[in-house]
Amino acid sequence: MDKRIVRTRLAVFNAVFDLATEKDLDKITVVELCDKAGINKSTFYLHYKSINDCFQKCFDLFTEKVLEYGKDIDYTQMSDAPEETIKRILDATEENLVYVKRFKDTVIYDAAIKTLKMKFVDVICKNNNINLKDNYHEVAKVAFLVGGCADLIMMLTPDFNRQEIEKIMVDTIKRK
Repeated sequence: MDKRIVRTRLAVFNAVFDLATEKDLDKITVVELCDKAGINKSTFYLHYKSINDCFQKCFDLFTEKVLEYGKDIDYTQMSDAPEETIKRILDATEENLVYVKRFKDTVIYDAAIKTLKMKFVDVICKNNNINLKDNYHEVAKVAFLVGGCADLIMMLTPDFNRQEIEKIMVDTIKRK
């Protein structure tokens, strides 16, 4: 992808998060977003159909990065020896900590985190051939672990102490 496109989309992404910490998304205008991102309206409309399309693409970009980590999670390993899974989740968190901190303060946080957790559970279950009808217990365990890990990380951010969080998560998961 062209460096200018990447730079523009990153500027818009950051502007959306910055503005969303200040006001509701439905109050953000294209002009305001363009000013914050340092682009003009014509550039905005080259990349997005509307302000809502922009918000959706920004959220999709954020969730896409997170969901990629779920594709490699092995249910058995996650359940019996969670250290590597927790390490990967925390690696992803640390790589995106600046966005996690900003995301936590946005008005879309509650709805977005619920959607993100559900999608993450779906990705793990799908990649491990686990379904609710045949594997109720396993799906429930994945949902509990994903929800608990996500809530713990978000609750303890910005005071993110990786070693403490990792220990808490692993100890909790290992309890049968």
